[in-house]
Amino acid sequence: MSTSTESTSISHDTTTGALSFSNVGKRYGDGPFAMRGFNLEVSPGELVAIVGASGCGKSTVLRMIAGFESHSEGEITLDSRPVSSPGPDRGFVFQDYGLFPWLTVAENVELGPKEKGLPRAERRDLVEQYLELVGLGRVREKYPHQLSGGMQQRVAIARVLANRPTVMLMDEPFGALDALTREQMQEDLSRIRRSVGTTVLFVTHSIEEAVRLADRVVIMTGGLAHGVSGHIRRIFEIDLGPDRDPTSVEFTDLERMISREVHAKD
Repeated sequence: MSTSTESTSISHDTTTGALSFSNVGKRYGDGPFAMRGFNLEVSPGELVAIVGASGCGKSTVLRMIAGFESHSEGEITLDSRPVSSPGPDRGFVFQDYGLFPWLTVAENVELGPKEKGLPRAERRDLVEQYLELVGLGRVREKYPHQLSGGMQQRVAIARVLANRPTVMLMDEPFGALDALTREQMQEDLSRIRRSVGTTVLFVTHSIEEAVRLADRVVIMTGGLAHGVSGHIRRIFEIDLGPDRDPTSVEFTDLERMISREVHAKD
């Protein structure tokens, strides 16, 4: 499987992608706040993972920065510009891949550049670059149903990156994969992220996955089901370098500390 990343144009602008959440709150209708007092700064090129119990607001954070949902109070900015609607500077990778089954792999990846009006030759170059980056250059003419789950998720990642977003938002992207494929996808994401340099906000239920991938792990707690607005309990810095051994003492110690915080009572 090819994973060539030799093209210098594959790198994205690493000076952009600064996310800011300032006292952000979210409520539905006239009900109580589902989330409140959410404050977080994400630096360009950083991968921040968000973990926490179901219903605490992890996915809501992604949907608000994507512009799929509005926030009820506070401010969300990307590179100092307020976020109020969806835009090509934010790419979303879903758990269920979200590929168009009637399009080939190459056509799926080409969608964003085509909508931007890029010339055909430039679009094809981008498709080739990003399919090679995710190791799928050889299946460009296949359709999604002909691919494994892991391969479909690689196509979804290539499709997002071909649009050259400032931020990639990932909501449980590997949750539907078997254990071995999920581990491989984690390794692939680490490699792709080092090559491209895009800011990543990553939601997961797996603490091990968060420690394996992230520069920082944000622990959320609360949520309407727990009788208190969703909020950040604690943020952990993950200073383990790029090549992380899940069996090491340092890794397992961090995993254990984060687990205790996730399961602690408000």
